[in-house]
Amino acid sequence: MGTSPYFRMMISQILLAAGLSLRMKTSKPLLDFGGVPLLSLLLEECRQSRVDTVVVVLGHEKEKILEQVDFSGAQVVVNSDYRKGQTSSFQCALEAMDPATVAFLNLPVDHPLVTRREIDALIKAYRNGKDQSRIFIPTFGDQEGRPVLFDISLRQEILALGPDEPVDGIIRKFRNSLSQVPVDNPFTRKDMDTPEEYRECLEIFSKRD
Repeated sequence: MGTSPYFRMMISQILLAAGLSLRMKTSKPLLDFGGVPLLSLLLEECRQSRVDTVVVVLGHEKEKILEQVDFSGAQVVVNSDYRKGQTSSFQCALEAMDPATVAFLNLPVDHPLVTRREIDALIKAYRNGKDQSRIFIPTFGDQEGRPVLFDISLRQEILALGPDEPVDGIIRKFRNSLSQVPVDNPFTRKDMDTPEEYRECLEIFSKRD
């Protein structure tokens, strides 16, 4: 994780890993990807990226996850209201985030094919931005993926959301101040909620690796 060249522009990576994984029927953060838990894989991608700090939100089965994942260098936040949904976990991270943060990226753990390259592309676009954009999204062709980078000016907008209001509503609301960032990864949109989707992602991951 880089800090010194941009110490006045701290960028935080938020990893959401608090959900119930109901349709998967087992903990998504602990799914095996190349011999390591998925959350460990994504954490390492973040550590190797240009983000300054990583905030991981846990909730469901947090003790089991804490036993199996190395959180070195990351800030762990526990969302006791994780049953309220993903927005509540995102808000937990925003409340706990370093006050020096000027922008933050949001990545749910069920997007296993995101890499440091997409994270770095978003950060580069944000730091070099001259169009005053407040949201940055990776795109492949006409498909928008994850993670999404938000300027800190949108923090209060997200905190004001109700537990049943998805963060996508903020993206729609501020569409006129959004920048699309082209990336080479066609799978940043690919998420997984079921065992079948896990097998699909695992097959793509194994071929990519």
